[in-house]
Amino acid sequence: MKKPMRSKGVALALSLMLQAWAGSAWAATACDVASGAPVVPLVELYTSEGCNSCPPADIWLSGLARREDAAATSILAFHVDYWDDIGWIDRFGAPAHTRRQRARVKLDHGTTVFTPQVMIGADTRVDWRDAGNLRRALRAARATPAPVSLVLRAVPAADRIRVGVKAEPVPGVRARDGMLWLALYQDGLDTDVRAGENRGRTLRHDRVVRVLEGPWAVGKAPVVGETTIEFPEGADPATLGLVLFAESIDDGSGWQSLTLPLSECAP
Repeated sequence: MKKPMRSKGVALALSLMLQAWAGSAWAATACDVASGAPVVPLVELYTSEGCNSCPPADIWLSGLARREDAAATSILAFHVDYWDDIGWIDRFGAPAHTRRQRARVKLDHGTTVFTPQVMIGADTRVDWRDAGNLRRALRAARATPAPVSLVLRAVPAADRIRVGVKAEPVPGVRARDGMLWLALYQDGLDTDVRAGENRGRTLRHDRVVRVLEGPWAVGKAPVVGETTIEFPEGADPATLGLVLFAESIDDGSGWQSLTLPLSECAP
């Protein structure tokens, strides 16, 4: 991603950038989404194809993605890489996902990472099997004033997408130092596992993080930037989506998130 700009003219810079895009050949397929006043919580699942206790959580996450309105709940599955040395390499696993999991747990004063692990904001030990617990966690997150507002604009091409982002402090809501992230996810993925703890099983995944960009500092001043993300090889754009999210650098609490399924941007 191009380095986000910080200046008094940041809003004008974004406006000019979007006007330039509007005059391009891609303008007919551009789409936008902006955050409202309530916090849209981000549900994170840390999982792995090498873990035999993870498939039930993967199924749960797929069901949650079908039930929840993307405008009210953002959902991402981060595949970690520390199961790869027991016989099966998870093609979706990434060291960056493992680093994020460890950092999130440390902010919550924990010392151990595990899979499957579900997080919502500063809470890194959400009991995903308890529907009541999940509803309470989501309700609590949505009741918190959002300290930043977000704007996400996507302009898809044949094999990539051009993305513009904007994040700025909400007047009257105290914010300290935060981080801004952008994820490209993919739905409808299937894997025939041939080794490891899940040998012989066909696993299905949704909301799988395929690209993660960031973090960029956010919270005290407006931030604007743009990036171009290449699609995974052979991916149907209708199965892809973007999640832009901001969180506290102090305790990992979720500040705001936006989800944009690319199916909404199709020509």
